[in-house]
Amino acid sequence: IKTEDAKVRATVLKEVKALFEDPRIGKVGHNIKSTILLLKKYDIHTQGNLFDTMLAHYLLEPEASHELDILANQFLDFQFSADAPGELVLAETVAIIPALKDRLNKELQQRRHSKLMSDVEMPLVYTLAAMEFEGVNVEEKTLAWMADALKTDNDKTEKKVYKIAGVEFNLNRPSSWARCCLIG
Repeated sequence: IKTEDAKVRATVLKEVKALFEDPRIGKVGHNIKSTILLLKKYDIHTQGNLFDTMLAHYLLEPEASHELDILANQFLDFQFSADAPGELVLAETVAIIPALKDRLNKELQQRRHSKLMSDVEMPLVYTLAAMEFEGVNVEEKTLAWMADALKTDNDKTEKKVYKIAGVEFNLNRPSSWARCCLIG
């Protein structure tokens, strides 16, 4: 929130918190997990049904780009204003996402992916956001032990390969494998 006025910031955060923490109000966004993570930094815990246009498009076209500007153009024949100030781009984004949601939701229904979206993907967003926010605790001693064990296994396997081949060569180079196999 770009303001130096602490009172204004507190008021805005209070209103945003009430909105995002109300489980009766659905939330629509593009890459909504990043929004959830940002809000967590302000102690705002998003609740309610979600719809993420990026995830919806991923279910429809997993190999395609999921960038908002591309989706807006593809599904709504809309192009964001080039070289526009940030406020205008933000306003366009806020205006375009609900329309994009409607189009993508229709596509999901036609392909019978609606339940996958609502019952699997969207609840998983909360889980993934929580995991990303909390991070992962790594036990360094166990990780070091595992690295040593893998190195030992790798060294034993290399020795077996060299014994079978009758010669040592660079196992990481396909051309070395080819020469070894052609020689052997």
